[in-house]
Amino acid sequence: MKKLLLMALAMVLSGSLYASNDSTINIYGVNEKTDKDQSSSNGIGIMYDSEELKVKLESTSDSTKAAAVLKFSPMQNWYYKIGVNALNQKVYAPDNTNTRVNQYTVGLAGGYMIQQDLYIELGGSYTKLSAEVFGDYEIKAEKTKDLYIEVVKRWELPYGTLDTTANLGRVNHQLSDNETSSGASIDFYPKDTNAKVGYRYQHEKNNIVSTYSVQYNGFFLDYTDNLSADTDYVMIGIQFNFTDLFDFSTYTLAKNIKPQLSELHRFEDSLLNHISIKSSAGVQKTQAAIDADAISTPTIAMNDQTVNDWGGLQATNLPAPSITGVKVGAVYSIVADPTAGKLTINADTGIATWFGDTEGPGSDYTIVYRVVNPDGGTALTTFNLHVNNNA
Repeated sequence: MKKLLLMALAMVLSGSLYASNDSTINIYGVNEKTDKDQSSSNGIGIMYDSEELKVKLESTSDSTKAAAVLKFSPMQNWYYKIGVNALNQKVYAPDNTNTRVNQYTVGLAGGYMIQQDLYIELGGSYTKLSAEVFGDYEIKAEKTKDLYIEVVKRWELPYGTLDTTANLGRVNHQLSDNETSSGASIDFYPKDTNAKVGYRYQHEKNNIVSTYSVQYNGFFLDYTDNLSADTDYVMIGIQFNFTDLFDFSTYTLAKNIKPQLSELHRFEDSLLNHISIKSSAGVQKTQAAIDADAISTPTIAMNDQTVNDWGGLQATNLPAPSITGVKVGAVYSIVADPTAGKLTINADTGIATWFGDTEGPGSDYTIVYRVVNPDGGTALTTFNLHVNNNA
């Protein structure tokens, strides 16, 4: 993770090579809720933003993110993009234990300008989530593949500029069924102002996201609401144009906030703006913890027995019952004793003792044994006890 952060920082420092009239440095604060049952965390971020290169570094107490997108146009009307991001994020279990997991994404996209205000783009990404085990919980390693097609259109209206996008894609999850994804966005730039209002929507299983954005001159505010996970993300900051990255005297509040149309795509959004953990399984108990929590299923069996009464003067031990799955610490008992105490059972061993019966030529009793494991697992058996009168 540290190496990726250093690489991203190096790309930022080399950003002056790409400085143009619309190049900006964005400095912002973050309030981020990554788990619906946990409080939000605060942090800071910085982003270098130009048409050819975008680099983003961000850190809160719960996450560290680094991302970069590089665009180049080797042929007229065509462009290509490559992107990477790395995420180190704290994940929480239901018992509030937590650990940090690493996730890495690489992406590739290509676009074609049908006309000056109409683009089509095809792109995809590959995401790898590392496995982590912590306490009784784990997050499983998973690989996710994403492929999409998107159309982008700019409309010049009497009252301003309207940019619209629509995308449709397919997401391949390693640990769950594949799914179709879809999304759309709209950005409006009022005429004769340096302002923007925008809305983005992306729909995937367990990841339904809405983003609202406003901007005026160099000041901006974004609010992202993940409706599926019940989490959110707020980013508020300031943008500066510059001509020399290392000369602060060239910095001014951003005057040109309208991007080149080929930048308004899902590619930038997924790699730069919505970096989140992609896990189909989520945080779940390990198999060892599941096995430990499972209530046991013991069995107990006893054949019919015959004993002599010996005139009520001599004790007779019955055989121990046949058992399986009975754990150390199990307790044996007789249920609804019909012998009125003439038959007793050792609660620790399950061996019963008969003592006394002088009630005629012979007696028959229906006996029910019960065994209860320490975890609550219970079993019963019923047998007949015949008493011979031999004295």
